Amino acid sequence: MRFPSIAALAARAREVLLRFPWVLAAGVVAAFAAINAVNGPNMDYWARLSMVAALGLPLLTALTLFAEQRGWTGVGRTALLAGAVLLLAGFYQVWPGPEEDYQAIRYVQLSAALHLLVAFLPFLGRFQRDVFWQYNRRLFEAILKAVLFSGVLFLGLVIALAALDKLFGVDVPGETYARLWFVMAFVANTWIFLGGVPDNLPALANDTDYPKGLKVLSQYILTPLVTIYLVLLTAYILKILVTGDWPSGWIGYLVASVAVVGLLAFLLVAPLRDREGEGWIRTFSRWLFIGLMPAAVMFLLALWKRIDPYGLTELRVLGFLMGLWLLGIALCFTIRRNTGIHIIPISLAVLLLATLYGPTSATSLSVGSQGRRIRALLAQPAEGGEISTSAQVEVSSAVQFLLRHNAGSALQRAVGGKVPGLADLPPVTNMNRDSIAAAILDSLNLEYTPPYPNQQAGYFSYSSGESPPLEIRDYDYTFPLTPRDSAPVVLDGDSLTVRLDSAAAMVRILRHGEPVLAFDLSTVVDSLKRPDNPGKATARRMRAAAEENGMRGMLQISYMNGRRTNTGVKISDVSGQVFLGYTTPRPVTAPGTP
Repeated sequence: MRFPSIAALAARAREVLLRFPWVLAAGVVAAFAAINAVNGPNMDYWARLSMVAALGLPLLTALTLFAEQRGWTGVGRTALLAGAVLLLAGFYQVWPGPEEDYQAIRYVQLSAALHLLVAFLPFLGRFQRDVFWQYNRRLFEAILKAVLFSGVLFLGLVIALAALDKLFGVDVPGETYARLWFVMAFVANTWIFLGGVPDNLPALANDTDYPKGLKVLSQYILTPLVTIYLVLLTAYILKILVTGDWPSGWIGYLVASVAVVGLLAFLLVAPLRDREGEGWIRTFSRWLFIGLMPAAVMFLLALWKRIDPYGLTELRVLGFLMGLWLLGIALCFTIRRNTGIHIIPISLAVLLLATLYGPTSATSLSVGSQGRRIRALLAQPAEGGEISTSAQVEVSSAVQFLLRHNAGSALQRAVGGKVPGLADLPPVTNMNRDSIAAAILDSLNLEYTPPYPNQQAGYFSYSSGESPPLEIRDYDYTFPLTPRDSAPVVLDGDSLTVRLDSAAAMVRILRHGEPVLAFDLSTVVDSLKRPDNPGKATARRMRAAAEENGMRGMLQISYMNGRRTNTGVKISDVSGQVFLGYTTPRPVTAPGTP
């Protein structure tokens, strides 16, 4: 085997650049943004930009290949790719980032659909079975080669940088390795992969080559694994039939494994099904899909065991749809063995895109389900005038879910309008979500149960937004409210210290160790718990004032958390700003007087 020369590699790299300039530009933007996100300012902005630009890699690749197959050049091709960039910009505007679980799921869902586009979009309306398989086989090989080559290159450069650092004393910051990884992942890896994308798809119709390595992988590695998985699933199904126990949720992992490995093995050997001497492939394919049908049914039953009592979430929606999809694919290939393999990526991509946004999205279906769950729980007959403890726990969970999705209107409908202001909730964050949820349940005469096992009941957390202008003429000094690590502050010869009395819910100002001012935080907490304004911790309401011992003060609280107990309020942490002034004249010391 002849290895290509450096000149040949450079020429090939140039060809790839001219063929996929938009894709490589997206890779450069993704790498640049990711590099800036590493310990830099505006990390969230750069990280979100990098993730959205990364979506452009599969999308622009698929559209470039689609335009090539249609013979589009010049304006038509540019307009198509520019439109894709505008779509990505639109997604950037509506997608706030992966901070919330459902937004991260949405991103993964879209990314998976766009990667599937690369597999079939060039053949849309022009499917040819052999060409389709040869094209995707080359994509599979290109992915493996790109991962191997870029991984080895990254590892080699890491060792070189470490040698400079350890052997020659050259300072190499730790962030350099992460930034190098982004360059390798988004630029080098993409460039190498694109170099393996076939540039003459019609010519693949005459290609009957089948790599021996793929046959070894599918026949001697993947097929035995699938057989083991199917035997385990069959044994588990028999156990269920004998014992009458419902399937465990853990079955989902085994079904997912057999589906991924089985379908991959089936796709790798698909062109050999009709060849002489390959009868094992036909046998494997037939029993694979027969075995997948009961597996899919068991998976759906196990998932329904969670959906029925606890409602839908994004993962449950997608899991249930994937189970139905797997059952449909198994039925299709069992009944009609000559079904084209292109139906697998096309149907999966359509399913993922159809549940991304809108009324059929996984989020919309989940929000509606959790709203109905709250209504059903609140409508349960009360025992002794109160809803059962277990129902209150379930309501707490569902309210938390809707708050995480900023679904104030859905929450208002769910509680039947019993809590005013829910449709116009303030921006819900991790810091104020528990407090808002607790206020909502308190308005319904229910007890809130936090979602975390180690979090005590009655937990609250408040944070204020931008503080409005304050009149400070009544105060002489201001300094940060940080009672946990507060150092003494010297004012006019007075050594003042801030202390938090957690059990009493008080912030005390000590002068030379003696208390002179005390701010009652329990009144602030009570005012923030008002049913007509649940959880809205405005800056004006997060204030506490005190006046005694010749001093006046005010706390402007920016953050506070703690726990409500049967005996009162316990404050765990508080921060903000202290304003102090004197109500009696301070003695003036003459210059030079000791």
